[in-house]
Parts: sequence; structure tokens; C-alpha cells
Amino acid sequence: MTRRSQKGFTLIEVLVALAIVAYALIGLLGLQNRNLTLVGQDQNMTRATLLARMLITQMEVREKFPELGFTSGELEDGFFFEREVNETLLPDVREVRLRVIFDENRPDLVELFYYMRDRFVPEDFEQ
Repeated sequence: MTRRSQKGFTLIEVLVALAIVAYALIGLLGLQNRNLTLVGQDQNMTRATLLARMLITQMEVREKFPELGFTSGELEDGFFFEREVNETLLPDVREVRLRVIFDENRPDLVELFYYMRDRFVPEDFEQ
């Protein structure tokens, strides 16, 4: 009887190797999907922060000293805002609490507190 030399892999060894590679690829695809979701959330958070800053800037330019109370509205593409203006211990300073909402499950994700001073100068102090 002559013995054959065994060089190469058996079918079972190849199938086991393919199963390991397939399992690793499934895990990597899951990570990629999660990363894409996180990137989308980060983009929305950045956009909401910029919209909040834009609203504060518009308020500074147009209103000078905001009225007390609560206002809300829609900005763009599913972004909403809520603004609450409260008094502070200083009569010429108001606290502005601004929230930009893009995820109803987490409405406090982008929240900005801002203090505005009344820019009106009384006539007694003018020179």
C-alpha cells in the first residue's frame, strides 16, 4: 500500500474557516450600521445647536429686551423650539431658556440658557 501525502485543507476545515469569517463580517456590519446612526444623531444635534444660536442672535438684534413668557414654534425640517423668558434678581437682566427639539423622546437634548441685559439707557444717565 502506498500512502498519499496530504497537502491542503479538508472540506470541513474550509467550512469552519468560512463560518468564522462570516460571523466576524456580521459583527462588523452591525458596527457600521450603529456608526451611521450615531453620525446622523450628531448631525442633528449640531444643527439644533446652530439653530439655537441663530435664535438667540435674532432675539438680540430684534427684541433688545425680551418679553416675559413662553413661546414656541417650528423652525425647519422637523426642528421645533420652545423659549421661556423669566425674571432674575436683577431688574434689567432676564433669563432666556431655549430648547431646540428634534427628537421627541429626548426634548432636553439641546437646551441653551442665556442672560440678556436691557440695553435701554434711562434719560437721566445720557450726556
